[in-house]
Amino acid sequence: MLQAHPQSTGCLNVALLHRLAGILKASGHDVEVVRIAQGESISALDVAGAESLILVYPTWWGGLPAPLLGWFQRELLDWIDGPADAATSPLRTVRHLVAVTTHGSPRRVNWLQGQPGLQLLKRTVARLCAPGTRLRWLALYGLDQSSAERVAAFIDSTVAELSQL
Repeated sequence: MLQAHPQSTGCLNVALLHRLAGILKASGHDVEVVRIAQGESISALDVAGAESLILVYPTWWGGLPAPLLGWFQRELLDWIDGPADAATSPLRTVRHLVAVTTHGSPRRVNWLQGQPGLQLLKRTVARLCAPGTRLRWLALYGLDQSSAERVAAFIDSTVAELSQL
């Protein structure tokens, strides 16, 4: 699991990360959690042999947070814009690519912006994964106006979706 958020405690994104990691571990999955925050330098996420890559992040300005986008650029540059063959991608064993994200704005705003986060993952990252990889886009839109019940329902549906991995 790769999480991009500046806070390490006390926010929905962190609570979601811990809940999802706990569910996956309880289901018998080996889970590695790597956090990326602005200004942090992280070592490469070891995705060699991984079957799933789960991204947990808030959508800001329509797209991925800068630290997550920077991670993709650093780790996948040779396969995105370089000479490397997709068959040698570090994501070549990933069969489940999952984005769990929250949006402060309503779905229509993200749609009008062209859904940049979804499109980046679908058109660039997913093609570097194993053949037949399906991107699961689990998004809570309109978080800023959401009730506690709606947020809880999103968490429950996300847990249900990931328990199927």
